[in-house]
Formats: sequence, C-alpha cells, structure tokens
Amino acid sequence: MLQFPDVDVSPLFTLPCKKREIADRLIFDAATETGFMTIHGLPEFSTINEQAKETLIRIFSLPASKQRILWKQNFAAENQHLYRGWFPLHSGATLSREGYEMGPDIVRETPDCSDDLLYQKSILPDESDIPGFHATAANYFLTMESIGEVLLDSISRGLGIDEFTFRDAFRDGISTLRLLRYIPRNNLPISDKLKRSRGAHIDSGLLTILATCRGAPGLQARDSSGHWLDIPARDDTLIINFGGLLSRWTGGRVKATEHGVKPIDQERFSIPFFFDPRPDTRIEPLPLPGMTAFKPFLFGDHLWATTTKFPENFGLLARRPHKAPYEDPFQSTSGPKKFN
Repeated sequence: MLQFPDVDVSPLFTLPCKKREIADRLIFDAATETGFMTIHGLPEFSTINEQAKETLIRIFSLPASKQRILWKQNFAAENQHLYRGWFPLHSGATLSREGYEMGPDIVRETPDCSDDLLYQKSILPDESDIPGFHATAANYFLTMESIGEVLLDSISRGLGIDEFTFRDAFRDGISTLRLLRYIPRNNLPISDKLKRSRGAHIDSGLLTILATCRGAPGLQARDSSGHWLDIPARDDTLIINFGGLLSRWTGGRVKATEHGVKPIDQERFSIPFFFDPRPDTRIEPLPLPGMTAFKPFLFGDHLWATTTKFPENFGLLARRPHKAPYEDPFQSTSGPKKFN
C-alpha cells in the first residue's frame, strides 16, 4: 500500500541550493508516482492559519436571507452573478455539501467579463456581517497563488523544461478560492448508496491546494493498488493534488489521483484553492520526449465544458460559447474520467 508523502517546501522560496534540489525531487516523485502529497514549511503562514480559516468559514453562519444574496443565478434567479458565488445544499444529489467561490478580482483588477464570463466579479458578503472577511480572503488568495507558482516551477524543473513554462499562463489567471461545508449524513433524505458514497473524482484542472479546518477528517485518496487511504487533516499542512488537465498536458507523467470525502457523522469544513491559468491559455503538447500529440485547445473552453457538468453549474454550457475549436482532450485517454 503506497503512502502519500509529506514534503517540506520551504526551500522552494529560496535561491537555488541543495535543499531546493531535494525538495524538487520529492515533489516530482509525488507528482509522478502518487499524484497526491501534503506540504509544510510555508512562509507567511499567518495569512492561512486557523484564525484566517475561521474568519472565512464564518460565511456559513450568515442568516439565510444574507446567504441567498450570494447564491448563484441558477439557484436564485433575481441575482446577477453566475460563475462566482454560493451554491446551496440542494445543488447536489447528496444534499450534503454547500460552497462559496471567489476569484482573482478580490486581489487585483481583472479583464472585463463582458468578453468572457469566466472573469465575472466575485460577490462578497457585507464587511459589517463578517469583519475582516475581505482582507483575510485577499491575503489567503495571494498566499495560495505564491504556493501554486513555486510548485509548478518545481514540476517544470523536474520535467526538464524551462522552470517558468507555466508562469505566463497565470498572468490574469482565473484561480478559484472555494469555501466548503459538509453536513453529517446521518439523516439525509437520500439513498443508502449515496450516503455511503465518497463522491470519488479527480480534479479537472492543474493544481489544487486544500486546507482543512478544525482538524476535520474524511478526505481519502486512492493509491495505485486501489486502496483508499485517509489523508491526515493537520492544521500546519496543506494537501496538494494534481488535476487531470496537468496530467494530460504533461503526457501522463504527472498523475491525477482519484479522491473524495467519505461519509462522516460530523460537520466538516475545507478550503480548496484551484490554481488556474487565464482562459485564453493555449494547451498544447509540451516539449517532452515521447509526448503524445493532441489537438490544442484553450483552457477557458475546457474549464467551461467541464464545470458545467457539475451540479453547481449544470446546464449552463450555452451561456459561454467556445472561443476556439474544442474537443474533449480526454476522449482518447484511459483511466478515471469523473471530474470535479
């Protein structure tokens, strides 16, 4: 049974040195062998510590009337925001998860969304309802971006390509900071099969950086032997998993690992950060030996085609026509294809 590694990433934030080479090797091994790891040794940890996380998840304590203002348009027709915002408990078949999403506009000016709704502005709670929420979310977002950048730089070094290969793609990127709340599944009005389900999937994008809150258990990942392993929920670590798109982009060298949240009989909070490039990023085969060719496509087209299959965005595909010819890049690949 393969265990998922825990890596000290502090050398990634320094100049090139022997310790960074060691960290690079450990990260590359994790990316290419398990597709999952935890990391520690993070700078500026105060921006993502327990106090910061508690401020963010206070959003789930808002009264129902103030929550509805944040709901996405497909759940509250009177609201204008469609891509960013809140998806309520009834958005999914299990009736056990709700979430709220913010984008890069909380930290910088972003392009006009009239040309691409993926740049749609975030809808934020009133600062008077959750004092400090806006600044905490912005600092958290920036820290996650910095972690994502150095991890992809490290992967590039491991692949033997220019270490800044991915950097330009993230200028005007559309990363998502998501807050999640899971309720206990004891008395949910759903089938026993759904109550037992993990909602197993692989992430559809490039890189996910996940923080758990209050030491909440439940996250599991499947190892190469098919065994489900518990991922430790430690406050001083972050959980990293690599998405299906990064696996495709690297010709399968990076592994995308199936994972999910097993049913637990307690409330659970987590904060995933989906590190995503800008919509017009052209995804095409990297200059790697033996790389299998595939038809290039734009990241935004892939993201929208994929995310509109999820319960929180289901049925919205026609709201954003593709910007270029697009075919599902996973049609000819084998392995798990249930994305989230």
